[in-house]
Amino acid sequence: MKNLSTRSKLILLVVVSALPALVLILYSAFEQRTVAKENAQADLIRLTRLAAREQEQMIESVRQTMLASSQGLAALQSNRDGCNRYFVGLLAQNRGRYHSMGLYNAEGDLVCRGVQWKGKISAADRGYFRRAKESGQFSIGEYQTGRVTGLEAVNFGYPLEDAHGKVTGVIFIGFDLDGFNRVAATTPLPENGNITVLDRNGVVIGRHPITGAVQAGQKLRNRRVLEATFSRPSGVFEAAPLDGPKRLYVHEAVARNPDGTIPIRVLVSLPLSEIFADANRALARNLAGLAIATMLLVLGAWYGTEVFVLRNIRTLLDTARRVRSGDLGARTGLHHERDELNQVGREFDEMAETLQRRDLELKKAMHELQEQAITDPLTGLHNTRYLRELLPGELLRAKRKGSPLAVIMIDVDHFKRVNDSLGHEAGDGVLKELGALFKQSIRGSDIACRYGGEEFAIILADATSESARRKAEDIRAAVKRLKLSHGGKPIGDVTVSLGVALFPYHADQTTTLLRRADEALYQAKGAGRDRVVVSDAGAAPQGRETPKSHSAPVR
Repeated sequence: MKNLSTRSKLILLVVVSALPALVLILYSAFEQRTVAKENAQADLIRLTRLAAREQEQMIESVRQTMLASSQGLAALQSNRDGCNRYFVGLLAQNRGRYHSMGLYNAEGDLVCRGVQWKGKISAADRGYFRRAKESGQFSIGEYQTGRVTGLEAVNFGYPLEDAHGKVTGVIFIGFDLDGFNRVAATTPLPENGNITVLDRNGVVIGRHPITGAVQAGQKLRNRRVLEATFSRPSGVFEAAPLDGPKRLYVHEAVARNPDGTIPIRVLVSLPLSEIFADANRALARNLAGLAIATMLLVLGAWYGTEVFVLRNIRTLLDTARRVRSGDLGARTGLHHERDELNQVGREFDEMAETLQRRDLELKKAMHELQEQAITDPLTGLHNTRYLRELLPGELLRAKRKGSPLAVIMIDVDHFKRVNDSLGHEAGDGVLKELGALFKQSIRGSDIACRYGGEEFAIILADATSESARRKAEDIRAAVKRLKLSHGGKPIGDVTVSLGVALFPYHADQTTTLLRRADEALYQAKGAGRDRVVVSDAGAAPQGRETPKSHSAPVR
């Protein structure tokens, strides 16, 4: 709150005042959604159970048909022609419901059926046949394509027993999938609801309405829905299908096979958006009303603030923006009267003055720190860190311009003798004098650095091999002309060895270029010191001879 403006505080107060109403609206909406979901869940459970009972009744009618058939088929089992005629007639009575009907013997071989067939047909591998034969009870199969008719169906099996209770054959009925659709269509679904009938493998054998990506004969692709549906005989869950919004699902088992498995399940679902539609509309209306009321109050607070504190607030804000943008000399100019805003103006002006003073001090300190970070404190030259940060940019600039660049590495000859004979103070004096000499010997576009110890580096922009060599010779000669002393005693002649490397002829990268110059330096050292050596690595520039070394006699 302390960091907010007066106008913001007033608007915040209005908004906070509306929060209890917002909480009440949200709680009411939550209650309405909860009740709507509970009611929808109860309705879906009732509809799912109703659909399951209707499917069970349909299955029971199939079972009764097979039971009635079993009583007459015992005598016809050995009379194939009579058996065929029996099924032809029975199939004609149930046309549109059954694809086929027939009888298999105990070994699974087809004995007779209501549809003509050729060759040997066996049902020994069909699950419904095995269950009916082994259990001696009515059995429900799963989705399959008929081997004779080629039509989609769900087969049912019923055992045929002799007088001793031994299974001598299995009656089968291929039930048309449209039958499952017709039964599903009789369920009074709510708007946007759907019902799906699944076999034991999760394959769709019935659906209403007959829409969507998954049709009869296809397995549900939504693993979440499949796992929840087959996890228990019945239940309720929520899941998002692959082709739409999140839905509420209710599932129920239909009948059981003799082995205890559930052959058919009914799955009814409804979009949650449909369930919450009324509650969502009520929530939207209430939120809109609250938003309008809050907006009117906010507008009142906004313009009320404009009327009562406009001038001084505007002046304060404008001055604050100028200060924030860097104009620390900005002042409010408000009269230092007794009202609160004028007192704020006075405090603000004093704060701006303090900030301006501290900003100057900080800039000065930052400049000093920056200089210290990149400057060698003894010689006043740039240090190695500056060299390694600067040189890549210089190489890039030279590459863009298509111009060469030279690096001269310099090392003081026999510097250890100065330290050992005259002390480190004398050695420091020599380094200071050399640093001053190097500064005077280069152009404004060139850079001189203390590379470390008694070693120095100079970067020459737009320097050819010849001009770099001449510059190195000039520096070598100038150093030799120095007359240095310490404590009133002459130090004696000081000489330096210099190595030169050029970009891009000797190297095109920072590390390699420095190494080439350093190698040339050590060649100068090895050749007797007090001389200049230009690197012999890489190719020399076209039309110009790059001398490997130039030396002056050592005295």
